[in-house]
Amino acid sequence: MTNTQDHLIGAQAAAVILNVDRSTLTRMVQSGRLAEAMKLEGRTGARLFRRSDVELLRDEMAKAS
Repeated sequence: MTNTQDHLIGAQAAAVILNVDRSTLTRMVQSGRLAEAMKLEGRTGARLFRRSDVELLRDEMAKAS
């Protein structure tokens, strides 16, 4: 069985976990704070993130505040 921590999630789910809006999530990606696991094809292809990476960043943000 695959660990649910390693599942890929979309940008909306990542934003919810991090408690940020989509534009803040985009800035986090652009600054290198959060890496995309993959981007789907197409001009508006969805960004996918490893759930474990998102949860790690959430925990780091909680410690910092």
